[in-house]
Amino acid sequence: MRIYLYITIILCFYINALNAQVVKFIKNPLQAKYRVYITNNPEEANLWVYKVQKYENALSNGLWYIVDNPQLFKNATLLFKVLKPDDADLIVFYTDDLKKAGYKTKNKD
Repeated sequence: MRIYLYITIILCFYINALNAQVVKFIKNPLQAKYRVYITNNPEEANLWVYKVQKYENALSNGLWYIVDNPQLFKNATLLFKVLKPDDADLIVFYTDDLKKAGYKTKNKD
């Protein structure tokens, strides 16, 4: 019986660690952790993001698993899209190259 408890505890810590890169875009800016501006200009971005297909692959900075239903991932990082880069905490450029994902300059934290 204890082995199941240990496995459950380890899985909870593992899933919570993964959720650091699991994100959800929301409509209420007051509930968001970060305000995000999406750019098509890679030079403007301070974070290049590669969208992963499985949450298990969202293991490092710049690898995002974007969820539609936050109920499935209660610890998903809540993001709000802004219309101007000056209003953003993060300026994101989506890349198709996994190796290029990550921070390019310091974010505004």
